[in-house]
Amino acid sequence: MNKDIVVTRPQQTIAKSFSLIGEGVHSGRSVVMECHPAPAGFGIQFRRRDIPDAPCIPATRAMVVEAELTRRTTLSNGHATVHTVEHLLSAAYALGVDNLLVELDAPEPPFLDGSALPYAEALGDVGMTEQDATISVLTVSSPTTYVLPEAEFSVLPSSELRVTFFFTSDEPLLRNQCATFVVTPDDYLREIAPARTFAFFHEIEALRAAGLIRGGSLASAVVIGRKSILNESLRFPDEPVRHKILDFIGDLALVGTPLTGHFLVWRGGHRVNAMFVEFLRKELAL
Repeated sequence: MNKDIVVTRPQQTIAKSFSLIGEGVHSGRSVVMECHPAPAGFGIQFRRRDIPDAPCIPATRAMVVEAELTRRTTLSNGHATVHTVEHLLSAAYALGVDNLLVELDAPEPPFLDGSALPYAEALGDVGMTEQDATISVLTVSSPTTYVLPEAEFSVLPSSELRVTFFFTSDEPLLRNQCATFVVTPDDYLREIAPARTFAFFHEIEALRAAGLIRGGSLASAVVIGRKSILNESLRFPDEPVRHKILDFIGDLALVGTPLTGHFLVWRGGHRVNAMFVEFLRKELAL
C-alpha cells in the first residue's frame, strides 16, 4: 500500500464546551460527560474525573484493550480505563474534530439512544473552530486487502472517505445487508449517525450474566427476536448495517489521522476492526 498526502487543512476543535448526561450501556452507571476544546496536536483524549490524578487516555490504537473488543471498544493507559468509546469517536471523526478533551465521572460515555446522533448533534451545535496548526489528510494510492478467517477488509483509492459494509447473519429477520455511504458531515448526520446499536433477543440473558448491557433497554437499542423486532419501528430498513458502518468509523478514528479511500468491509466488528487499524497504521507508516 502506498500513501499520498492529498491535502493539508487546519486542525479543528470545538468552539465551546458542552455536556451530556445519561447512563453507560454496559455498566448501567449514571455519567456526566463534558467535552472541551483542546489545543492543536492534542488529539482526542479521555480523562476520568472520578479517578484522582489519573492521566488522560489518548484515543489511539495503542490504548486499545484487546480482551474487551467483543461488544465494544475499550481504551486504557494502565491507570484508567474508558469503555464503549466508539460512538463518540465515530461522530468526532466524521465531523472533522481533531482535538477534543472528554471528561467522564464514570467508566463509559452516556449511551443515550444507542446511536451517534446525540453526539453528532451536540458537536454540530457548538460548532468548530480552526486552529493555527495543520493536519495532513492521507489517501490510499494503491488497492490493498486484509484478510482474516472471519472478516475481510479492502481499501481502494478515492478522493473521498467512503465505507461499504457487507453484513451477514443467520438470524431469520436480518440475513444479509449491504450499504455504502460517502462520509461527509451532512451525510453522516442524515444517514449514519441515527442508526442504533442492535442485539439479538436470545443473547441478552448471557450478556447480562457476563455483567454487560446493565443500562441497555429498548430505548437505546434495536432488539431482534426470532420472529419480530421488539421495538416499535426501525429508523431505516437497513438500520443494523448502517450501525455497523457507524462503529467502523469510530474504530477507524484510532488510525489517528484523517483518511480518504473507499473502505470495503465484510463482517467487520470491534475485534477485527482493531486488527485492521493496526495493519493500516503499519502500511501507512504511521
